[in-house]
Amino acid sequence: MKIVLPDALHARPANLLVRAAQRLACAVHVRKGDRRADARDILQVIKLGAAKGDEVVLEAEGEGAAEAIAAIAELVAREFDPDLVPEEGAAAAAGIAIGHAVVWLEEEELTAEQGSVDEERARAVQAFARARAEVSAIVAALPAHEAQLFEPEQTILSSLEEIVMRRVEAGESAIDAVRAETLSGPSDLIDDARRRLLDALSGAAARTVAFELRGSLVDAVLVAQNVTPSLVASLPGHVVGVIAAVDDDAATGTTSHAAILARGRGLPLAYVPSHVAFTIEEGVVVVLDTTVTPARIWSSPSEALIEEARARGAARRRLQADAEARAEAPLSLGVAVRVNVGSTREDVPAAADGIGLLRTELVFADRTRLPSEDEQAAAYGAIARKTSGPVHVRLFDGGGDKPLPFLPAPPADPDARGAALLLANPEATAAQLRAIARVPGARAFIPLVRSAADVEAIRALAPPGLDIGAMVETPEAAEDAEAIAAVSDFVCIGTNDLACETLGVSRAQGPDALDPRVLAHVRRTVEGAHARGRKVTVCGEIAADPRGGRVLVGLGVDALSVAPARFASTKLGLAAASSDDCRNAAESALGEPS
Repeated sequence: MKIVLPDALHARPANLLVRAAQRLACAVHVRKGDRRADARDILQVIKLGAAKGDEVVLEAEGEGAAEAIAAIAELVAREFDPDLVPEEGAAAAAGIAIGHAVVWLEEEELTAEQGSVDEERARAVQAFARARAEVSAIVAALPAHEAQLFEPEQTILSSLEEIVMRRVEAGESAIDAVRAETLSGPSDLIDDARRRLLDALSGAAARTVAFELRGSLVDAVLVAQNVTPSLVASLPGHVVGVIAAVDDDAATGTTSHAAILARGRGLPLAYVPSHVAFTIEEGVVVVLDTTVTPARIWSSPSEALIEEARARGAARRRLQADAEARAEAPLSLGVAVRVNVGSTREDVPAAADGIGLLRTELVFADRTRLPSEDEQAAAYGAIARKTSGPVHVRLFDGGGDKPLPFLPAPPADPDARGAALLLANPEATAAQLRAIARVPGARAFIPLVRSAADVEAIRALAPPGLDIGAMVETPEAAEDAEAIAAVSDFVCIGTNDLACETLGVSRAQGPDALDPRVLAHVRRTVEGAHARGRKVTVCGEIAADPRGGRVLVGLGVDALSVAPARFASTKLGLAAASSDDCRNAAESALGEPS
């Protein structure tokens, strides 16, 4: 196809042409005279030297060639309109967000020439003093509900100062010591402290997340590098979407805790390569659409595109409201559908059969010290009052990739997780159990149970009369399910971790919980629990999968628990299924004849 260029193929239009060509299934070339360029190679395109008004020829080969030519021709005809070529990413939580970009990305860390031990000590002392002063000023300036988010940072700074000083005395530079001790902090406040200290040590101007949180209430899309569960939990209401920057070769997954929390809040979340995130400028309007695959991101789009996105968002909200209304009808399958929550701010659908999973570690995500029994009881009670059904409260699930500052692992078992970590902190566990017992309708359950002995040991710490359940998350626990159920009041299956443990992959790699090997463990757990008269709930992401929900019901699961934003679609999906449909789905997934 011959076309006349409305603009020269300099860097900007060439980049848009290349981006469009890279998304096509077939090869596309641009020819000017006797020179020919691969449309996916920006250097070749620029070296064509095509000027405004020049005639070029578009060539395509392979399947979809005609469609490819049409797509490139439209881009040229619309004068390289960037609306036609959005950036792309991996959708982790579905939705449509329109807001001004709040950019929170790591700048290249500055270095400073290392001085003597005395000089490094003095620099560190000054940096910590400056960081404390900044936090104090922010706490004083912010409204109380925002200021409290930063109060633990003073404690973090005190703890960091002690260990950083030890490193400095041993000969490290202050910058290296701070980096080493804050590289993989479990809290965004640790990241915040890290940034303050490095700014102070390098002489850079301070810029912290506090300024983003205390900004205007205009709808905002956060563009950040370290999107942790605690960061998502602490976002103010005017943040309507999140774009998470990751290394180009980094794996992302929909079962990450940040993604699960975002979905529960109906907060659109997409992962994009870091180089894409760095192209988004502070304050520009961003449209984020994670309802499609791949997710699409427009930076500084046209008013027409913004209006179109608003219309699609409104239509999506109307469909969700309609689905929630229809989901109030009871199911004929005899299975309960509950919701997972991790914050006092999350809503519980009126038609939900209670709360199947209350993630207590997320309720107190920004705490560095153990919340008191009264604080816990108040928070759990506030959440429980949102439903008339039972409330299943998971004890603090920490350790491993979810370290909790107030629940330390013992030196003898630094990798302790779940039940093992709870038993290593008996006073904290007993206090949490007492807090749960004060909430009407609440039941407690134990994460990552290894054996019946774990349940018996933790039950011994609980007040009499409090129901205690066990969470099966490993193949070993599934094999021992009947014995575990015998000493428990109910059983919950965490299919996210069960799939990871069974298949030997991480959450970020997106394990397939519908793999027959995983489902075999689910069936074994259900059979073992039912043999002891105990009911079984599944609270993993598979429960909200249209096929997964039917498979689980077919395996005999008694209840499903899903993110609030996915409750209506989950229940409506089951409403359209019969018992035979579910049984056949389970047999098919297991690879058995129906």
